[in-house]
Order: sequence, then C-alpha cells, then structure tokens
Amino acid sequence: MEGPPAADPDWSELPADLLNIVLGELEFPDLFFSSAVCTTWRDTARALRRLGMYNRPQTPCLLYIAAATGTRAAELFSLADKKTYKARIPDPPIGERYIVGSSHGWLVTADGRSELHLLNPVTGEQIALPSVITIE
Repeated sequence: MEGPPAADPDWSELPADLLNIVLGELEFPDLFFSSAVCTTWRDTARALRRLGMYNRPQTPCLLYIAAATGTRAAELFSLADKKTYKARIPDPPIGERYIVGSSHGWLVTADGRSELHLLNPVTGEQIALPSVITIE
C-alpha cells in the first residue's frame, strides 16, 4: 500500500546549527549561491561571512578590476569552478585604488595620497587605517 506523495522539503526549516555546519563547508562561490535558497539561508550566509565564522580553507580566487564592472566593483575568478563572480565593494571606489598587499582574505589598498584601507571583498567590510601623515 502506497501512502500519499511526500511533500517537498521546506529548506528554510533546517535547524540553525545544522545550517551553519552545511554552509561553513561550502567553497566560497557556493556560499554566495546559497543565499538564493531563502531569506533564512541568505541571513545565515551573510552572518557567517560578516562575523568571521566562515573560515574554511579555500581554493584561491583571483581578484581584478575590469572596465566593464566600473570603479565600485571587482571581479573574482574562482580557480575551484573556473567562473567569474562580481563583488560590489563599498566606497572608496576600488577602481581608484591600488592593491598593495593581502593576507587572510583581506586586501590592503592605497589611494593616490597613500591613504590606506583594509578591505575584505567577501564581506564588503572596509577599515580606514591611520593617515600616513600622522605617522612619525
């Protein structure tokens, strides 16, 4: 005897601790795509990135600025899946800055006056460093 057909699972009802584990194991591009499942997944994925809880070792990505993306966006080329992704970057515009270094997912950028910022292209977080004219 067959029962009624199974209903489609409601993925937004996945327990938060389990969802954190699942999302925490994804490669960087997949974490972004998981945000499209539902608002619960989007909020969880953003929180993982913003709170620094997403620290899975990643296949490196190449970050570059393309004329087509404008000065407020960068492109990330994922070596894991051989695809390009667009990342919106907050002001000051990344296309008007130089990338002078990187470490642990953070970029050090400088403008024409050597004003420095730390930028995390994954979270969009940006921190202005003390002005070089104040350093003695």
